[in-house]
Amino acid sequence: MPSFDPRKLSRKATNYLLLGLSIPTIHDLYSSTPLEFLRCLNALLAEFDSFQQLHGDSSTAALTRARIPNMFRRPGTKTRRSTSADVTIDDSSASGHHSPATGSSNGGPAPAVMNFAASESDLLPGEEYTYLLTPSLPFDPDFFETFATLCDVLIDCYTRFLALVPSPRECSAPIAELFTKADSKIRKIIVQGVVKDFEDHSRSHARSEVAGLGKVVLGGLM
Repeated sequence: MPSFDPRKLSRKATNYLLLGLSIPTIHDLYSSTPLEFLRCLNALLAEFDSFQQLHGDSSTAALTRARIPNMFRRPGTKTRRSTSADVTIDDSSASGHHSPATGSSNGGPAPAVMNFAASESDLLPGEEYTYLLTPSLPFDPDFFETFATLCDVLIDCYTRFLALVPSPRECSAPIAELFTKADSKIRKIIVQGVVKDFEDHSRSHARSEVAGLGKVVLGGLM
């Protein structure tokens, strides 16, 4: 299928991963009321749609392969060459006693923790998002694993909304309108793309089979 092109799958997987990372934030921070939850969810889906339009085939690669050497480095720290003094083991450390000091004995910096690159440097100038998380990814995510995980996240999203609206009495007209908008956007993101790929693939195969059948029929007549 044309949609199974590695470059296209990589772009889709990256987009789905960013959406899957952002939805749980709505669950945790903006779900005190159904209206707040749906408003923030609609805003997130709108930002995700804008992100997809701005980042095409070539620009998405910047997010998935951005500065791998800087993943495990704190901002502002500099690398230095290792020497024999760096591997010297202190007597107290060897006996099981560890010093509470944060730095090394020779005044070197403390061990750096894992820190992904800042997302703002991978976005276009003036491109800002309130709800959509856009971290730099060290590698291209697997499309099928990412798609399945996103479906699980969306199931949790719908379950959370049902918990906020336990009965029809709590479902007012504004809530129903916002839910319809969010549901249509999710269907557009998840369902329409897959259906379109299958339709295009089916059309191409139908054309090739009809053309092959025509050759067989015409060959028998001639």
